[in-house]
Amino acid sequence: MAVSTFDYEATLRACGAGDQNALRDLFQHEAPHMLALSAKMFGHHELAEDAVRDTFILLWKNAAGYDAATGTARAWIYSILRYRVLGQMRQRGQNLAEDTSPSPLSFDTGIYRTASMPCLAQLDDAQRLPLLMAFYNGQTLEQIAARLMTPVEQIRAQLRTGLDAIQGQQA
Repeated sequence: MAVSTFDYEATLRACGAGDQNALRDLFQHEAPHMLALSAKMFGHHELAEDAVRDTFILLWKNAAGYDAATGTARAWIYSILRYRVLGQMRQRGQNLAEDTSPSPLSFDTGIYRTASMPCLAQLDDAQRLPLLMAFYNGQTLEQIAARLMTPVEQIRAQLRTGLDAIQGQQA
């Protein structure tokens, strides 16, 4: 997988300074991935487009508030998208626990590969699947535990171990 040379932090700083070209560059670079992710989460293309549009509006308005100490710029961008999608789903009364979670075998293809950090591929299925279910589907610990027929405490431990492993890979 090729490493992106796109400078998210510099682009967000430029957006925060009012540079519309930076916003356009960010949109051209990231919107297709964001649209694919939100379409997977919603299961509906028009709603996904609305979420991406709303996310870029929020990015434009809040780019100056991005703090690199809180995480990477790309993660910040995707967290805005994720919370926007999950908020819209809750507003519409959509069930966040619908049968849309990935199987361990489906990670290597599709949206989970293009929108995920490559280090997720290094996790074992017990760590990766709960992370995907929580992040992409917005499922709670209880929903994940019920779906995987695993005790909540075990899911919590798997999530913590997976997150720790990802942090260790990025260090």
